[in-house]
Amino acid sequence: MFRLDFTSRVLGKDAMHKLRRHEVTQTLRSENSGIAIATGNGSLKIGDIFEVALDKEILGHAELVAYNGIRWGRLDTDDAHRGGFHNLAELGASLIKAGYRFQPIEEYDLYRFQFSWVVQELEAAEIK
Repeated sequence: MFRLDFTSRVLGKDAMHKLRRHEVTQTLRSENSGIAIATGNGSLKIGDIFEVALDKEILGHAELVAYNGIRWGRLDTDDAHRGGFHNLAELGASLIKAGYRFQPIEEYDLYRFQFSWVVQELEAAEIK
């Protein structure tokens, strides 16, 4: 099963807590990221379920809802919110921590992956 990994160092404290509460539903990645490669080669498709982890701790499962390539100038506040951030400035700072720091952010090709959290049977039993 595919695993989408997040790190607290890149996310920061607020977004990290939102991810733990399953409030994050989007990530921006490079073309060389695991999720971009998996969607590119067809091993991960829309509707597929995958693990979501923070600092190697599995937080739950999610379903891939949509993905596309996008440039920084086309992102908006909704993208920041889905990623766990308050605004585009926070999202940009996170991308810089993730490695987008060798040229202006506007020049990078970004890949946007949207997902929805899935309650597995075992997780549902724990909630009751």
